[in-house]
Amino acid sequence: MKLLKSMVLVLMAGLIMTACGGGATPSDVVKKFSEASLNFDFKELSKYVAKEHIDGYNKLAEQFEAPEAKAYLEGMKAMAKDSKFEILGETISEDGNTATVKVKTSAMGQEKEDDVNLIKEDGQWKINENVGFGE
Repeated sequence: MKLLKSMVLVLMAGLIMTACGGGATPSDVVKKFSEASLNFDFKELSKYVAKEHIDGYNKLAEQFEAPEAKAYLEGMKAMAKDSKFEILGETISEDGNTATVKVKTSAMGQEKEDDVNLIKEDGQWKINENVGFGE
């Protein structure tokens, strides 16, 4: 009976962590962020960014909501449709509070490798820089 209770508690803890996003890896966050970037979904982008960078993303979102920016945004989406990204590796610090994800991007005929820095905020991985957008 004690073993059954322990197994149920472990299972419940795992489900809670996954439901709250605690199970997301730094690579998962970078992947979701990259997908939102390619769709120019600024609201979605802000879910994956550290608090200190949120304002820059929100300001950019406001700029693209203006009627005169709609056509420009559609043109950018068309240019980005053939863009690709690939996660090359992930390194988490010994203390478990920072991470780096190496990414290869292909856009407009050019390839580039970058390191994306993440930190843990409130138990969730967040991108700790302005990656292509923001201030």
